[in-house]
Amino acid sequence: GKTNTTAASYQAVDIDESREVTVEFITRTNTGMPWEFRAETKRIKVHPGELNTVSFYVRNPATSNIVAQAIPSVSPGLAALYLNKTECFCFNQQPLSGGKEAYMPMQFYVDPQIPDDISYFTVQYTLYDVTARAGGLETKTNPFMKTQPESEK
Repeated sequence: GKTNTTAASYQAVDIDESREVTVEFITRTNTGMPWEFRAETKRIKVHPGELNTVSFYVRNPATSNIVAQAIPSVSPGLAALYLNKTECFCFNQQPLSGGKEAYMPMQFYVDPQIPDDISYFTVQYTLYDVTARAGGLETKTNPFMKTQPESEK
């Protein structure tokens, strides 16, 4: 299923602490995309209505700057209707200089109206090289991408 392509707003909704939904994160890169890309959190149990943040790691091993775009999909598809992303690296193209690495956040909540029979779903991000179509974006800084400080390397 396709997810929303713009940020959802989060108003204090009632958190359903009587339920847990497991969200699994899978990453892959499209053919020819040299980046290393992984979910720092592979699986998380959440209460519907609860705001959660997970992080994704990327590294550009190439010597050239590359601009990437992540495309999400959700399985089962019906669960996509109940996944609300308030912040996501997938909303923007992600420029990364050659040899650099970064952490990209994704903040989300599961709508409390998610059907009872959906207790587990998977979010897969596929990363594509869009450098050729980016047109100058490689020089712009994305405010959501957080590069690792030199002291932590």
